[in-house]
Amino acid sequence: MRLIVITYFAVCINRINAFVPWRPNTSDFDPSTLHSIEASSHAVRRHKLRIAHASAKFERRTGTGKLNAASFSPLTRREDKTSGPVDLYSDPNDISYWVNVDVGSSGKSFRLVVDTGSADTWIPSTECKSKSCLAHRTFGPDDSSTLHVTSDKTFAIAYASGNVEGYIAKDTLKFGSVTIDKMEFGLAKMVSDDFTNFPVDGILGLGFPSASILKVPTFIENLISHNVISKHIFGAYLHRTADNKNGGTITFGGIDASRIEGGVEALKYYDVNTTTSLWSIRLSDVVLDGQNANFQEGRNVIIDTGTALILIPPEDALKLHQFIPGTKSNGETFYIPCSTDISLQFQFGNDAYQLSGKDYVGDPIDAQKELCLSLIVGRSVVRDGAWLIGDVFLRNVYSVFDMENGKIGFGIPVPAVRASSTISSAIMPTPIPTSTSTSGQVNFIKPTGSGLPDQIANSTSSPIRTTTAPSLASSNYSKEYRFQALFAISLFTLHNIIAITI
Repeated sequence: MRLIVITYFAVCINRINAFVPWRPNTSDFDPSTLHSIEASSHAVRRHKLRIAHASAKFERRTGTGKLNAASFSPLTRREDKTSGPVDLYSDPNDISYWVNVDVGSSGKSFRLVVDTGSADTWIPSTECKSKSCLAHRTFGPDDSSTLHVTSDKTFAIAYASGNVEGYIAKDTLKFGSVTIDKMEFGLAKMVSDDFTNFPVDGILGLGFPSASILKVPTFIENLISHNVISKHIFGAYLHRTADNKNGGTITFGGIDASRIEGGVEALKYYDVNTTTSLWSIRLSDVVLDGQNANFQEGRNVIIDTGTALILIPPEDALKLHQFIPGTKSNGETFYIPCSTDISLQFQFGNDAYQLSGKDYVGDPIDAQKELCLSLIVGRSVVRDGAWLIGDVFLRNVYSVFDMENGKIGFGIPVPAVRASSTISSAIMPTPIPTSTSTSGQVNFIKPTGSGLPDQIANSTSSPIRTTTAPSLASSNYSKEYRFQALFAISLFTLHNIIAITI
């Protein structure tokens, strides 16, 4: 079978770079068969839903915002206070993790996804009549006597495939024993159909205040101003539904030491990238079965609790999947043997964290359960080529997001039964993070008794096979291929349209 190798494009702000990536060997593979399987596969439809969710959030970003020193300073100095562990919930497929938040005088309950990839909180309005809003809970004056809507203070967020528009509203938000009076949030009167099948109603933004589109105090800032917490920090454990149904927690203002092997002292911290307004750190490399993938100079990665998958540029996805025997691909989507047991670790600094096959090997797409979706997808969703690392990775660590010191911390999680909603003595104020070791030794961070090696050797990966592709203008490309390539470039070079009217 004759293969057509399509040239991919990495688009930066002011230039276009073309490259020809390595492709897995598919000489014994009939793409038409795969398309036939896809058409009837619920697994593939769920997979595309996860991809759409991540893309809808990040394709609007310019990534040009910068953090200033104030971003890493506590807003108010008080004695350490925390929210205590707050229950996290998820759908059966772990597409989203949310907290249940009661809004307004009637206490109408909403599922809000905990989202470190955005800073704003919004819910659908009863004015919204789109398919997406009709499929979710909505909120309006009939639901609360304390609702105040500022009709002349509007917001509009443009996505690559849709948008959200609405007003800035003010009302009471409550979760557990915590109440926030007169919090400003977005009340969306129009929500694109991208959100129709998501299990959540809205977003609880946990990003940096400088990333706010609504330009109102963020949820965390409200917790501080209402004296619920004293520090802009939170720790989260994302459960696997298959292992421990609805067992995750998030602690605002501190860390739940009882959910970390070795306690808070075992946490490793990494510096946040100050050139963006995102929870972004530096990935050193990926290690597969003891072999370094050798991503030269590392990669910037965004740590996003609101994204189900790992989305990386196509060339990086191709390079990574070469280490998994039997890989097949169809565009941005990769398929790996369901029996895959490749050891996969993400390395930050000198520390490497194991990803469970339960997380990166997705659902089978054939009746024989021989071929499964890879939950590492070849799509660039951030203009500078940063990786978007979501729950596929985060289920394997306890995560700490520390704006006080400009750090993200990871530790090995201790799965447990549902935590109490009351403040526990195990909820510790955050210690001042220590720098990660700078020696050449790689520390393999692993659960106790896992049977995994204590160290990972620094070895080189096998050579990447490349194939020369015809130029874009070549007659070997059809007009359709040329149009698709140019259209893709146009999408990446379009400026995001974000309008705030005050």
